[in-house]
Amino acid sequence: MKPAFEKKGARVMGPGCRVAIVAVTPSGFALASRLAAAWGERGGVADVFQADSCAGLSLGELVRNLWDSYEGLVLIMAVGIAVRVISPLLQSKWTDPAVVVVDEKGNFAVSLLGGHWGGANDLARRVGSLLGAVPVITTATDVWGKTSVDLLARSWGFLPVPRERVKDVNSALLAGRRVILYTEWQLPDEFHGGKEFRVIFGSLSQVRLEQKGGPFVFATSRKSGDFPAGSLFLCPPSLAAGIGCRRGVSPEEVEDAVAYALEQAGRHRDSLVALATHAAKVDELGLRQAARRMKLPLFFFSPGVLQMVLQKHQGLQYSQFVESRMGVGGVCEPAALAAVSEGQLVLPKTARGRVTVALAEAGLLWSGSGQVIRRI
Repeated sequence: MKPAFEKKGARVMGPGCRVAIVAVTPSGFALASRLAAAWGERGGVADVFQADSCAGLSLGELVRNLWDSYEGLVLIMAVGIAVRVISPLLQSKWTDPAVVVVDEKGNFAVSLLGGHWGGANDLARRVGSLLGAVPVITTATDVWGKTSVDLLARSWGFLPVPRERVKDVNSALLAGRRVILYTEWQLPDEFHGGKEFRVIFGSLSQVRLEQKGGPFVFATSRKSGDFPAGSLFLCPPSLAAGIGCRRGVSPEEVEDAVAYALEQAGRHRDSLVALATHAAKVDELGLRQAARRMKLPLFFFSPGVLQMVLQKHQGLQYSQFVESRMGVGGVCEPAALAAVSEGQLVLPKTARGRVTVALAEAGLLWSGSGQVIRRI
């Protein structure tokens, strides 16, 4: 059974991803149509657009309208034109879509933007394979045959935090230094690091952390600990917050309580991917507003589901008063556990004003490519 939530993060340009193909000339449009047909045969969605024929939109207006609606853009035009068109739209390597530029004869597929995190390198290779074009990849780690840390994080579905340290780790890899990776998760593809990474498996509460050498990378939701200065964290999409609250609670109260719970548990906000509560709270406006503001899904579980969780997990807090009011002897703890797969509590019921919060961490995740990742 998969967890109730799905973390949105890096894009994996598999056969099912959604791309927009933009052309500016009739010959470019013919190539775009051929690429879209080949893409669709492999289960993907590829929409074709031609500038000036789309409701009279200019090329810049067309690309701007497509920018946030697709995982990747394939622009069939000169690289110089593509650069001028997309430059006003650029925000961050972590949020911009993948952009690949293809010449009108289909000779080259150039990874222009979002090579690693956006998935443009993968997209260029896929476009190349479909058109018989040469993929042009210029990211340094790829050129030198190194495995970048952000590419690893993307393939696993983890988020690098803080993001500015990704460059430091990749620079160390390019310089030939070996990165020390501590992980609380059994990584997919039987990843053991090779020459570039020294991988140490195990719970960080039980292993002794080295303080010299590095750089250091930690695949964990943990934030508090004796971590070396300058560490990079790869945060798994593993935490759910179970919420109990009084009627009329404000979104600010909910957000404050969740932040307080994460701080108490010593966990990264970037690993939190869902809120969960009792089905009776479905009309609680403040709770819904908090979820929207935090950009998290909010799950509602029936008393029957929460009761099954209470029976399965011994030691959860039980309240006869809560049972008399809600039809089940607990809300936030079983709700948190119901939202994750094979989970365990990392923070028991914790009160903050008119809100109670419990945190659960999944024991089972799926990587960006759909492989199983288990917590150690």
